[in-house]
Amino acid sequence: MAAAFEVWEDPTGKVRFCFSHSDANFTTGVMIMQPGAELPVHNRPLAYENLLQLSGRCKMNLLTPQGGIQREVILEIGSTLKMDKAQWHIHANPFNETSLTLFKAVGDITEVVKVLRRTFTQISTE
Repeated sequence: MAAAFEVWEDPTGKVRFCFSHSDANFTTGVMIMQPGAELPVHNRPLAYENLLQLSGRCKMNLLTPQGGIQREVILEIGSTLKMDKAQWHIHANPFNETSLTLFKAVGDITEVVKVLRRTFTQISTE
């Protein structure tokens, strides 16, 4: 029987990913970012990424293929953001409160999840 949830924490202790489902077609869960946290530039080449801000705020920088800022989006509680496949972006929390963002990737992000499992620490599998 598969675990109900997987919780992974980055090496700095500022970002946690709580996966509720992950396979080659669909991945969903919640990202918890502490104040001052920022993920490196990344994209999802084989998946559309959909975000819903549950608590706090986060800043999303959508980037051009050359790395310049195409658009900055501040997600407030209830805000959503849909990103196309291969959209380069940065998730950040420059605010003074914890950010909880629901994510849904429609498509294959299994390679991304494999890297996360290698570089983050597993906190829970329940």
